[in-house]
Amino acid sequence: MKPVQSTSMTKLRLPLLVALSVFISIQAAFCRQDKATVEPSEIHMKEGLKKIKAHDYEGASDDFLQSVYFSRNHYNPQAYLYLGLCHKATRNYSKAIEAFLNHLKQVTEPAPNARVDLAECYMNIGDFDKAKIQVDQARAEADYTDKRPIYAMGELYEKMGETGMALDSYCVALGDQPWTYTDAYMGKARCEIKLNNFNNAIKDYRAIIDQCLKNVNWVELYYNLGQCYYKRGDHQGAIDHWHYALKHDPDNFDCHSALAFIFDEEKHYSSAIKEYEDALRCAPKNYNTDKLNRRLIFLQAKLKGDETQKQVRPSPYMRQQEQAQKTPEVNMKDAGF
Repeated sequence: MKPVQSTSMTKLRLPLLVALSVFISIQAAFCRQDKATVEPSEIHMKEGLKKIKAHDYEGASDDFLQSVYFSRNHYNPQAYLYLGLCHKATRNYSKAIEAFLNHLKQVTEPAPNARVDLAECYMNIGDFDKAKIQVDQARAEADYTDKRPIYAMGELYEKMGETGMALDSYCVALGDQPWTYTDAYMGKARCEIKLNNFNNAIKDYRAIIDQCLKNVNWVELYYNLGQCYYKRGDHQGAIDHWHYALKHDPDNFDCHSALAFIFDEEKHYSSAIKEYEDALRCAPKNYNTDKLNRRLIFLQAKLKGDETQKQVRPSPYMRQQEQAQKTPEVNMKDAGF
């Protein structure tokens, strides 16, 4: 026989079962909440990092924003850091500044690199006072072996027009030879050009090429080398290096403009016209192209006029032929025919 369950025991177990059911429901709700907040944040963080590697900065920005959104209390210093780097890469400096400031508010450890990135954003919008505050703070927080804050000080001086002080900062950042800090090396060469030390700049750029340093901006290097050779009067050297730069960036406005001017100066008008056309095609959106347009129209008209004049003006051979055709007619008339 099966044991008979008393009615009192059944009544006692019903509230327990209800309580257990409520507890399970609450636990499930918490699990669902964790799944909706923590895991999506991590997923968007990973997706954003993948897109950064693929240079899809706009797509990465969206993922990092979603990562912040799904974080508890929007606390996600790493997502804010990467978001700032994405906006900085796309030159959206106002949003980059906002993201870096949020990162610095949330981070608990020294962040000299983030402060340098923030300072560089301030530099690009011309707010040098705020940039200096961040550079000074970065230097205070950085390890003595970290040369990036010193390099950033050189950047700041260079943008402020203090070329000599910028050169000194870049040299300090380079440290002892052999120099391998690419950004500081490039900065030193730029300052040498601004100080009209073209031989020193050429020497620096040649050393960068010979050492096969990493992360070199080859367009900047070859364009500036071309400028150095042009200033020294070596037009062919300048032309060669501007063409080297165009191999890395075929749509570089500065290189096409420089080539147009030098060909124009040497009276190679057909080559100058081609480069003026390419420069106009590649011109930045806010660039005033009136001067380039006027010069292009003038050269096109001049070249067309020269070609027309060449067609109208007879050559010595043509004059001989005309004379040969006229001579028999005169002889025949003289002879009475």
